[in-house]
Amino acid sequence: MRERESSGGEVRIVGAILVAAGQSRRMGFDKIFRPLTTRSALELCLERVSAFPRIREIVVVVARERLEDASRLLSGCALPVPVRIVEGGAERQDSVAAGLEVLAPRSEFALVHDAARPFATGELMEAIFQVAQREGAAACGNPSSDTVKEADEQGKVVATLDRRRVWNVQTPQIFRRELLREAYRKLREGGKIATDDAAAVEAIGHPVRLVAYSGFNGKMTRPDDWELARQLLLGKRDL
Repeated sequence: MRERESSGGEVRIVGAILVAAGQSRRMGFDKIFRPLTTRSALELCLERVSAFPRIREIVVVVARERLEDASRLLSGCALPVPVRIVEGGAERQDSVAAGLEVLAPRSEFALVHDAARPFATGELMEAIFQVAQREGAAACGNPSSDTVKEADEQGKVVATLDRRRVWNVQTPQIFRRELLREAYRKLREGGKIATDDAAAVEAIGHPVRLVAYSGFNGKMTRPDDWELARQLLLGKRDL
């Protein structure tokens, strides 16, 4: 029997996949497990995602060598939803696909989020969910404020793109679970690689709606990104 909201409508069940299987090559250390303050980025993401009322389960995808570390970390967390840990794959899409396979069948939607983005809010997740519920696929991002150019492998400009049509896309991204599973199945069969989940869904011809977000949702890619996140969490830096 499906759960129902207080308004009488059906609750749409969302399962979350936290992608934490990267190698942190540009960082020089593991940005996901190293404490930013008293907690790591993974702990912060778990806290924020699990607090989103629509979430009923979380799957954390980590590299094989981090399975025990993740298990120890979770043993010290008191979270309101069940959390499972699975081993990731060679590519990001392999990791997300592994997470999708262990979500419970009742999870009608899948929220995918990079654990290197510890500032996502419940307000943002709800905004994306509302769009995904209507259209099947939604991702957050920002319209580009910079002039964007396409260049060849030598750095020579090929074209200047219309920035009014260019977005910087982030996570969380939310999809109907079976839609995302189908997208990754088709990618796998075709031997193709997608840089994010939205691209996988686009590849099978399903439109993805972008949701503008003006708040800070930065990704920790390089050491200065990690330090900025730490300073923000300590209250020593304002945006």
